[in-house]
Amino acid sequence: MAKSPLLEKLQNGGTALGLYVNSPDMVELCAHLGFDYFIIDQMFSGLDWGRTEEMIRTGEAAGITPVVRIQSNPWNGYDPRMAVDVTRALGVGAQFVTTSVSNFKEAEQCLAAGEDWHRKVMIIHYYKDYDEWSTKQEARSKETFVMPLIESEEALERLDDIIRMPGVKVVRIAMTDSSRILNESQAPDWYLPALWERFDRAVALGREHNVIIGGNTSYAYTLEELQKRIAKLHAHGARMILVQGANFLFQVAMNDFLKPLRHILK
Repeated sequence: MAKSPLLEKLQNGGTALGLYVNSPDMVELCAHLGFDYFIIDQMFSGLDWGRTEEMIRTGEAAGITPVVRIQSNPWNGYDPRMAVDVTRALGVGAQFVTTSVSNFKEAEQCLAAGEDWHRKVMIIHYYKDYDEWSTKQEARSKETFVMPLIESEEALERLDDIIRMPGVKVVRIAMTDSSRILNESQAPDWYLPALWERFDRAVALGREHNVIIGGNTSYAYTLEELQKRIAKLHAHGARMILVQGANFLFQVAMNDFLKPLRHILK
C-alpha cells in the first residue's frame, strides 16, 4: 500500500491536517507543504469518477492521503444510493471515504459497504490463494475507513448513536452546518457554546468507544483566525482537522496581500 500520512497519524495518536483540493497540481503542492490529507469532493464540485481515480493516484504518488467525499444531499432525507457510491469509491482505490449522512440508517449502510472485499477489485487482485481471502481481507478492512460526516439535523440528533455504531472508526462533525442547525440561523457561529458542548461530548464518547472525532474550521476570513481555530480543535481533542479548501485559503491570503497594493497601484 502507498504511504498514508493520515493513517499513520490516526494510528499513532497524532492530529492530521487536511483541506479540499480539486486539481492534481494542487495535490502535489499540498503534499510538498506538509498537509496530511486532502478531500476529493464529489458533493459540490464537477469531479467525476474518472477524475476522482486520477486524484487518488496523484495523492498516493505525492505522499498525501486522498479522502473521497461521495455525492449526497443530507438535508433531503434518506438516499439508498450512498452505500452504492461508497462501494464504487472503494472500487476505484479509495482507502478513506467520507459520507455526509442524513440519518442513522445511511451511516449504518455506508459502514457496512466499507467492509466489502471489492476494494480495487478491477485494479489489483490481492489474494494468491483461497486461504488469503479471510486473513488478508480482515487486515484490509481494518485499514479501510468509511467516515460519517454530521451536518444534518437528524444525524446531529443521532450523533451519540452513530459514534457507538459497530465498525465506525472516525466520525467527522461539520462545524458550519451543525452550528446553523443548533442556532437556527443562516450564518454559522463556530464559537457557539451549544456546538462545543456537543463536540466535547462526542470526543469523550469517542474515547470511550475508540472512535476518532474530526472537525473543521468553518469559514474564517484571516489566516490568523484559521490558525486559532485549528489550535482550539486540537485542544478539544479533534484528531482529524479540515481547514476548508485550497481555493478558499488562497482567497483569504490574497485579500490581505492585495489590500495595501490597491492603494499603491491606483
